Amino acid sequence: MNERRRLKHLAMPAKEFQSGGTVGFSFETPSTDHRPPREVLKERDLQLSAIIHAFDGFVYVCDKDFRIAFMNERLIQRTGFDGTGQLCHKVLHNLDKVCPWCCNDRVFKGETVRWEVKSPRDQRWYYEIDTPLSHPDGSISKFGMIIDIHQRKTAEQELERHRRNLEERVRLRTRDLTLINEHLLNEIEDRKKIEKTLRESQERHRIIFDGSRDAIFISSADGSILIFNRRASQLTGYLPDELKKMKIFDMYAKVDPARHSDFFKRIWTGQSISGEAKIARKDGRPIYTEFYSRKIVIAGKACAHTIARDITARKKSEAALRRSEAKYRELVQNTNSIIVRYDPLGHITFFNEYARKFFGFPEQEIIGRNILGSIIPWRSSSGRDYRSLMMDFLKHPERYPTNEIENIRRGGSRAWIAWTNKPVRDKTDRIVEILSVGVDVTQRKQAQDQVQFLTHQLIKAQEDERLKISRDLHDHIAQDLSTLKISLETLFKDQPAETREKVVQLSDILQRSIAAVRDMAYDLRPPGLDQLGLVKTLYLYCEDFSKSSAAEVDFAAAGVDELNLEYETEINIYRLIQEALNNIKRHAGANRVTIRVVASSPDIVIRIKDNGKGFDVNARRQQALKEKRMGLQSMVERVRLLQGKINIQSRPDKGTYIFIAIPLKEKTSVLQEEHSDY
Repeated sequence: MNERRRLKHLAMPAKEFQSGGTVGFSFETPSTDHRPPREVLKERDLQLSAIIHAFDGFVYVCDKDFRIAFMNERLIQRTGFDGTGQLCHKVLHNLDKVCPWCCNDRVFKGETVRWEVKSPRDQRWYYEIDTPLSHPDGSISKFGMIIDIHQRKTAEQELERHRRNLEERVRLRTRDLTLINEHLLNEIEDRKKIEKTLRESQERHRIIFDGSRDAIFISSADGSILIFNRRASQLTGYLPDELKKMKIFDMYAKVDPARHSDFFKRIWTGQSISGEAKIARKDGRPIYTEFYSRKIVIAGKACAHTIARDITARKKSEAALRRSEAKYRELVQNTNSIIVRYDPLGHITFFNEYARKFFGFPEQEIIGRNILGSIIPWRSSSGRDYRSLMMDFLKHPERYPTNEIENIRRGGSRAWIAWTNKPVRDKTDRIVEILSVGVDVTQRKQAQDQVQFLTHQLIKAQEDERLKISRDLHDHIAQDLSTLKISLETLFKDQPAETREKVVQLSDILQRSIAAVRDMAYDLRPPGLDQLGLVKTLYLYCEDFSKSSAAEVDFAAAGVDELNLEYETEINIYRLIQEALNNIKRHAGANRVTIRVVASSPDIVIRIKDNGKGFDVNARRQQALKEKRMGLQSMVERVRLLQGKINIQSRPDKGTYIFIAIPLKEKTSVLQEEHSDY
């Protein structure tokens, strides 16, 4: 009855309407119904009340201002009070503001709206349908129907959770099955690869087995040959069918079955046995083999795996090598030459018998000692330090294919040895030893020293004789000629003009003779060496040479004035330059000569260069020997006398270049002169 009263209060029109696809009802009397309006309204009221009462949900009506105009009993029970006249969002959802999902604007525009919402009031899910409700006066209200779908929604959510659960399980199971399937596929692929590798490995082993250069036998405990390769047949000379019927010890020249049984027992215990054996081939020819045997297991049975290599050629080579070594040792030990071998550090590794006798060292005493300090002294008799020389020799022996050096014997006596050296290299081209073969040249060296001494004395005597002749020419003949000239001029002073003219001519002849004698004396012995020194004397000589010849001489010296050189060195340097300029004047046809004298310790370096027509050095030397001319050869001998070196370079039309290096020797003190081995 309360619902009926509230519905009457709405005073809605009685006509049917449709909005947004939803059919609504009004309560206007149909035009065909002739009953009294009250009865019709009463019937309508009963029908509407029955519909609303039968609706298993909540019904409400509100206006544009959100004010509720009607609530059914179920909605009142749900909210706990009758909220007619109050705001819908406060009554239905206990919200102080309009619901965020409210769609009144759409409903009041004539649209029917459906949605699901979870109410903040009781946290339950509801399905709501809002449709416009038209009034006879033209106004519109919102007619809302709410159905509780919480259980269905919960069931749907649970169903969705179960569905997701199921999907996750299906996904995981699918993944597992996929992984298992991939694993199976990989396993199958791996097995295929393993089978392929196994086949390839078997094929490789078969190729290696059959292609081996060594004979391979696999034999049983009684010596029966079970498996063998192609090389085994070639080595023994037996056909494969013949080998299958043989026992392993049948091939050995001197092996009995009992010894083979003991041999196999040792292999059975795990020993690996190697050695050499003599095998008799089928044709009776003996061959030597090197074998290696070990235990292997085939089909559960212990077998002997033997590898045999033909070493017959090596045996013959070893025998030949032993014979060769015996001959070599006999040759080395009995030769009349010193033969020494030593490592790159200088430690002696071999000393032949002749060397032991020559130096006086027994083998056990000399082997292992360093050559420096044992057979080579630390210093030479002249005081030269041999340490740096030997260090360079041991480091670069290829630079010293031959050399002469002073050696020392066990008793302290000195001897000069001419060595021929050869480095011994390994496969990597590394020097492992140095072989030196020496010959005693002490007598030859002494003879050379004697020749050098005599040459020195000869040149000294020559210079002394030149000095004497020079003085005689200058002091006697030149003076006498000068006196004669003066006397001649004064004797005929008062004679007629014709006589005086004759005297003048004779006086000119005498003057030229005097000049020639003085020039001769100057060439024989330059007086300026003692008075002016070497550099000034050379400068004046080059200046005079430029005036008297067509060649301009450019002379310069550096570092020589400060030296206190021995007279022998000075006079020989002077003679070398004098001889060079004379050769240029007579043969070169040069117009420019450059001379440089430089003191560069430990040598005095002389460079002489001209722009003349040049010559073939070797051809000129041979021609000079035939013609007995000593121009170049005298220069070579003078340089050799001074223990220097000379290099002459010349080509036709390219001029001549002479390089001379002379050891720098200054005058020694009295103490040093008395002790020449200082």
